[in-house]
Amino acid sequence: MTYGEMLAQADALADAISSLACPDSVLGILLPRDSPRLYVAQLAVLKAGAAFTCIDPVFPDAHVHAVLKDSDVSVLLTDRDGMRRMSDSGASIDHLIDVAAPRAVAAASGAKATPPRPEHLAYVIYTSGTTGTPKGVMIEHRSIVNLVASDVEEFALRPGDRVCQGSSAAYDSSIEEIWLAFASGATLVVMDDHASRMGPDLVQWLRHERIGVFCPPPTLLRTMGCDDPASALPDLKLLYVGGEALTEDLADQWGRGRRLVNGYGPTECTVTAVRGDVLPGRPVTIGRPVPGLEAWVVDSHLTPVADGEPGELCLAGAGLARGYRHREDLTREKFPVLPGLGRVYRTGDLVRRDPGGDLVYLGRIDAQVKLRGYRVELEAIEACLARCDGVREAACRVQGDGSNALLVAHIVAARDDAAPDFATLKESLRKVLPPYMVPARLGLIESLPRSIGGKID
Repeated sequence: MTYGEMLAQADALADAISSLACPDSVLGILLPRDSPRLYVAQLAVLKAGAAFTCIDPVFPDAHVHAVLKDSDVSVLLTDRDGMRRMSDSGASIDHLIDVAAPRAVAAASGAKATPPRPEHLAYVIYTSGTTGTPKGVMIEHRSIVNLVASDVEEFALRPGDRVCQGSSAAYDSSIEEIWLAFASGATLVVMDDHASRMGPDLVQWLRHERIGVFCPPPTLLRTMGCDDPASALPDLKLLYVGGEALTEDLADQWGRGRRLVNGYGPTECTVTAVRGDVLPGRPVTIGRPVPGLEAWVVDSHLTPVADGEPGELCLAGAGLARGYRHREDLTREKFPVLPGLGRVYRTGDLVRRDPGGDLVYLGRIDAQVKLRGYRVELEAIEACLARCDGVREAACRVQGDGSNALLVAHIVAARDDAAPDFATLKESLRKVLPPYMVPARLGLIESLPRSIGGKID
């Protein structure tokens, strides 16, 4: 698809939905990432003056319905498969629009789109929530524009560059991948779900597609099993990793022959808030804030610590989200206004500043983990398990490192004489959680020490 074709289709779809869109309204998009219409739909919603939330078709109905309800979606852009699925699942949507024939459902009323302002919503991304219910992070135009502008200046991509789009559209990492290409006139090459699971064969796919820009989580690099990336992928000039900690061995292996950039950023700070180049043989850091953002390292009293001292990373500036949708309490908790620092986002990550001024990632200070690039609240899985028949208590953890890491759940049976069936428990979780949040293993704890009050330490 050319840019001209995409623009024409986006304009037509924007005209069709203009009467259904207004500033800060959220339109849902339920399309597979290997459909060109997914990208057309995103542009069309923005052109119509509204915001979008993308839902991955691989997600279970319970998760899809939770997102649609929380985001107040009354308009869903999808395809025939999506329309059939919504009808079969009983979803209550005022306007189901087939993006292949939008005017058949949403006839233009003559209303003109309202151009978005910097403070209007651009998109809502749903992340794992501690209660088992996904929470929506609201990102405004000024925040994502700040990142895209800094990407254009930092990476200087051009028409002819080929950018791999490997993330699900339901995750914010896809936004930066898409706009690395779109803001520069480069080619966006979509990696479908099959290609993302190819392991070592992914090297051949990248080489065949002549990918020049690749943005994977470090674990994906390890599963590819490529001993000599410099010779195996001669077209790959920019490797932009993120989503989890980058280890020195991977940096040494993949950093030769190309530029390797380590990016860090919670969804609440618009994809990437901190980044830095990583050189083979040098210590791995997460770098420094992107233009428009500030980074503070604070102690338990939320007071900045001396350089070199560990503390919680707090971020401030243009990248901060508006907050969580319908969660004013959580917004106040995670986005406090600190004396002398202003409004910040508390990341829950432990860092320190090295002598050169770069930030070094030291790990999490709460129950959130990163698994193969996905952000997972262990408490969310525990909450869903605890609601299953036959389960009294549940606790989750990640066992192993890197590509060998597994999400493992331990449960306490509600009855002493009958343990729940693990296959049934997994099937119950698959109905409400995205696939990456379903534990690979389940274990039974026979009894709990009374001294810890029935909780698993």
